[in-house]
Amino acid sequence: MEGINKKRIVFFFAILIAVMAGAYIINIISTPKATPLKPVPESSPTTYVTVRDSTGKVILETGIPVYENDEYINDTNIHYVIISVSGNQAVARVKEESSSNKTQGNSLPGSSASIPAQSSWQDGPRHMVVYHTHSDECYVPTSGTASRPGEGDVYKVGSVFADSLKMAGISVTHSYNQHDPHDINAYHRSRRTALQLLKESPDASFDLHRDSAPREAYLTLVNGVPAGRVMIVVGRSNPNMQANLNYAKRLKAKSDEIHPGLMRGIFLGRGDYNQDLYPTALLFEVGTEGTTLAEAEKAIRCLADSVIRVPLK
Repeated sequence: MEGINKKRIVFFFAILIAVMAGAYIINIISTPKATPLKPVPESSPTTYVTVRDSTGKVILETGIPVYENDEYINDTNIHYVIISVSGNQAVARVKEESSSNKTQGNSLPGSSASIPAQSSWQDGPRHMVVYHTHSDECYVPTSGTASRPGEGDVYKVGSVFADSLKMAGISVTHSYNQHDPHDINAYHRSRRTALQLLKESPDASFDLHRDSAPREAYLTLVNGVPAGRVMIVVGRSNPNMQANLNYAKRLKAKSDEIHPGLMRGIFLGRGDYNQDLYPTALLFEVGTEGTTLAEAEKAIRCLADSVIRVPLK
């Protein structure tokens, strides 16, 4: 009897093992094979335009919209004109010398008449105004974000700029007006701020921004200290274009003299950037989103050194 029970137990466990083995085999057969993970394609949209010369050399990277016939004067004063734009890639050629003196302000129909600058650089304390069309712009390494609506790091850069000018005896009105969101209508909203500031008859009006481009494009050393670079932007579609450009060139020349490497160049873009309102109105791109706030503040202090030394005429 005992032998029969042992046989039954052995038989039971044999069946159990067979069932478990069969279930395992069926599970393997029925489970789909895992496909290997594919690398994520590097197709995320870039936030800047790359401009190359005819040899393919990169001459400019910027988040400013770039169009055919825009122009760029680089850090060594080579003057380029954009001849083609495709997506985020553009090609430029050196502007012919014969046509360089023919550039005038291509005013658009309906442009507002400009307000003449009322003061003279020789007439005792000077006055300047500062505002920010893109009031959300931040420096990622410092703030962890490229945009903080109404509270951008550019306000801090503007404050350092204003303080530097004031230390030189120049009075400054620094507007903290907000012009968000960061869209195509931002310049229409900041135009109201500019018109209000220009009632003060300043010697110059400055709109402070930061660009969108690789960090390296805006990195320099000033006395061995890392600093952002500065690009001046002039709207080529306004009646004051030539006056604005002449002022920008004088400012760049003085900066090249006292802080070599600070100035990235001068970009002449389609549009007016509200510079049709005033003959000494400029837009400054101070560093890029990859610049630290400290580097941007260093850059703006150096720019102030140049501003206080450049005559109006």
